[in-house]
Amino acid sequence: MSTILTKFSDYRIQSIEWLITQIETEIAFRNIKELSNGKIELLRVTKQHPLAMLMASQLSDVRGEDPLKAGLLPAIAVTPAGAQEKGFTLGQSYSAELVDAAFIETVKEYQDKTNKQIQQLALITPAQVELILSEYRRRPAGSMRFQRNEWSKTEEINISIWGESPDIDILLSTLMESILAMVQVGTIGDESPIRDMQYSSTKGLTNFNFGKLLHGTEYSLTFLNTFSNYVIYTDDVITGHDFYGTFLTPGEE
Repeated sequence: MSTILTKFSDYRIQSIEWLITQIETEIAFRNIKELSNGKIELLRVTKQHPLAMLMASQLSDVRGEDPLKAGLLPAIAVTPAGAQEKGFTLGQSYSAELVDAAFIETVKEYQDKTNKQIQQLALITPAQVELILSEYRRRPAGSMRFQRNEWSKTEEINISIWGESPDIDILLSTLMESILAMVQVGTIGDESPIRDMQYSSTKGLTNFNFGKLLHGTEYSLTFLNTFSNYVIYTDDVITGHDFYGTFLTPGEE
């Protein structure tokens, strides 16, 4: 049997972190304080729904603190929703590919990065990166192979905007639609990594659960994301009997 050195995965984008970064970057270039006539000092971009943050603040041990005065709003949250499998392909599955200089250059892209930075590109650790590179340097040319299983799925992401006035809600939802247009087509002529993106919005939402009228807008984004699983082998030849995985397309018997 073939010897597996390690396994890792990558994806076109890590959707939550990527979208948060896009929103934060865009906000940094906007004069939010003046746009809001001084009503917004800090605009949070989080992974937790703003109303969930308010509920958590009410359950905290800090008594007597008004959660609406604790800087929790306004806020923009990017959270995962459902996912639907779009298709499944087995790239380079029947015959293993050589771990060559080009493949190693791809692996080197993960060097000298933090775990958070790496995970925006792939599910691989610095230790795995060094293991692959050291084995490649140590072994004779042509003695390492990899197999890749690739698939795509339609991801759904929710973006939630909540604030304390309808004016803030209108301002931030208008800003969000500007950002989403940028995400769809890229900026300065660059191609966006988001493919087949569509979105819908629900505006004019209100909430009375926190002793004050809150106003919000919710967006639902869908887009196609591509994933790959890699298995690295330390063998000159990988036979069909050594293949690790399945040749069935999901849904087939």
